Amino acid sequence: MELEKKRVGCLYRVSTKKQVNIEDDIPMQRNACMEFIKKREEWELNKEYIEPGVSGYHKGLNERKVLQEVIKDVGEKNIDVLLVFMFDRLGRKDDETPFLLKRIVECGVEVWSVCEGQQTFENSSDNLMNIIRFWGASTESKKTAARVDSGRNYKTKQGKFTGGIVPYGFTLIPTGQLDRKGRMINEFTKEPFESGVVQDIYNKLIDENMSLSGLIAYLNEDRKLKTRKGNKWNTSTVRSILKNPLYKGYMSYGKTRMKEVEKPQNADITKEDFLEVKKSQRAVSPEEWILAEKANPDYVIVSEERWQLAQEILARRYKKYTDNLRPIEDRTWKSPLLLVGLLECGYCHGKISPAVSSQKVHKVNGEISRSYTDFYKCNTRGRNKKMCAAKSYISRYKLEAAVLEEVNNFLDRVVQIDCSDEVMKNKKVLIGESQAEQERLECLKIEYIKTQKNIEYFKQALYKAIIGEGEFDSKYINEGLKITEDKATEIKREIEQLEKSIQAKQLAMDEYLKTIKMVPVWREVFEDAPLNVKKKLLSILIENIIITGNEIDIHFKIDIDSFLNISSVDNIQKKNNQSMDSDESYRKMIEEKVVIEKKGL
Repeated sequence: MELEKKRVGCLYRVSTKKQVNIEDDIPMQRNACMEFIKKREEWELNKEYIEPGVSGYHKGLNERKVLQEVIKDVGEKNIDVLLVFMFDRLGRKDDETPFLLKRIVECGVEVWSVCEGQQTFENSSDNLMNIIRFWGASTESKKTAARVDSGRNYKTKQGKFTGGIVPYGFTLIPTGQLDRKGRMINEFTKEPFESGVVQDIYNKLIDENMSLSGLIAYLNEDRKLKTRKGNKWNTSTVRSILKNPLYKGYMSYGKTRMKEVEKPQNADITKEDFLEVKKSQRAVSPEEWILAEKANPDYVIVSEERWQLAQEILARRYKKYTDNLRPIEDRTWKSPLLLVGLLECGYCHGKISPAVSSQKVHKVNGEISRSYTDFYKCNTRGRNKKMCAAKSYISRYKLEAAVLEEVNNFLDRVVQIDCSDEVMKNKKVLIGESQAEQERLECLKIEYIKTQKNIEYFKQALYKAIIGEGEFDSKYINEGLKITEDKATEIKREIEQLEKSIQAKQLAMDEYLKTIKMVPVWREVFEDAPLNVKKKLLSILIENIIITGNEIDIHFKIDIDSFLNISSVDNIQKKNNQSMDSDESYRKMIEEKVVIEKKGL
């Protein structure tokens, strides 16, 4: 009677795609396993599991789909033998893989290695050897990673390309020479067309104040370009170009690292929460990147000054999403209207935003098209006419012309003023206001550090209580932990509020200085500037514009009364001129609030 053959499942794994494509490691493992099976008549190949490009050290059990399939077949008794080339093909995690191997054997499945034979668990020595084996595999992975990392760090500091995806704007050109492994040596160099696109991206960001969404629309719609993979441009692609130091000539390495995944702060912490450690690739701060010691002029696409300016713009814009402190000059606008973001309704004090109306146009040839008109409209009135008495339609041309006329007249007066005394006075006031906040902030930071130490102490005590080594009940430790965490959250909230307040004062001073510096050259720059730059210049000069019927109130950022020494004769003349009509209202240009009446909006 013929014996029933054992069903064999073979697992092959290599760590990187490079091994699969170049070194052909999987066919080597497969051939070795096939030869091993042929030597055993009672074995029969039943299934093959292939894991190309999967790290056995960085990837956990739950992240490896093929290994999960193996575990499923073991549990369902679909295989009798699991064969690998070496046991480290199962994994290299010393805190996970030995327990997996033992569990497979306990399920009644034999585990064999071509190089190391069968793993059994008949005595304590087998258990010890199992753990030592994977401890050694884990240690070897760490050593290999350290060697590779060290080598790449050294080459990067020398300004050499260490492999990976070639950044947009560059290319690899074969030199015709082979290295000691017989592989072609490629020269890393700029790609003419792509490097021009990179320059264009930086120019649009810096010179025209274009937003990332605007850049995406510009590349996809205006220039009709595709990425190197033939896809449409997106925010992450453009941002990576703007933040890559290679474009200023510095080769870089280590922008991402394997880091522990943060766990949610749950009220009930189990033993598994303490023991289970998950890691994944995470971006690191630019301060941790490995950079070349000096710039390579052959790699420079953007000057170092302009690259740094782009970083400052992106950093200030990011405050919009964190501290709501982004400077006016870094705001971006999508609307074609000039005064977007500056207008406020004098009736309901809501925002006045751009709007568009359309109507059908009948052409002579019988075709019908649509005509679009841009105008300004109060948001509140747009939702409900009864809630605001503002006009339904505010002409963009009349409003913008009136504002620009008064801005020019205002600048004619301000350009003659010495602002240095006022700048110093404002600076002293801001410093005095923020000093107390700064002292309070330092005290809170010290207190926050203490609470973090207490939290760590509670967690250690809780862990000991869970595993049965603690002296206190985990329930009471949990309560103490929650109270301390709540206190830390409150302190952190107050710290953030104080930091925002201090930053806001500094930002106010910075914008004030920019406004003063902009005044002498404002008209010259404004005249030939693109629309988005014009919006930025107006935002630097003007705080807001209040529209009430036919009346416009322009609130400038410069306090004229602080600069002008108005004589009593001037004051008398002001009173006598109060009955003058709107055409003679230019006398009010010396005030921070400029009023234009009866302009017929």
